Amino acid sequence: MKIKVKLYTILEKYAKGKMFENNTIILHIGTSLQEVSAYFNIPDNIGIVYMVNASVQDKNYRLHEGDEVKIFSFIGGG
Repeated sequence: MKIKVKLYTILEKYAKGKMFENNTIILHIGTSLQEVSAYFNIPDNIGIVYMVNASVQDKNYRLHEGDEVKIFSFIGGG
């Protein structure tokens, strides 16, 4: 299946060379958001938030053809 993915903040560097035109990737039907993180080699110790089609989703959410995924990292400050 084809989905559109956008990585934000410090996560952008993990997208290099792993996406096709228009920020798309091709995955197996039913891939979870956690598996998308693994696809991009995002370390488990980075706190992230997933949005699918403008709704916040859990890492176990299963994707569908045409979904639009945004992945954000937590940013701390002082």
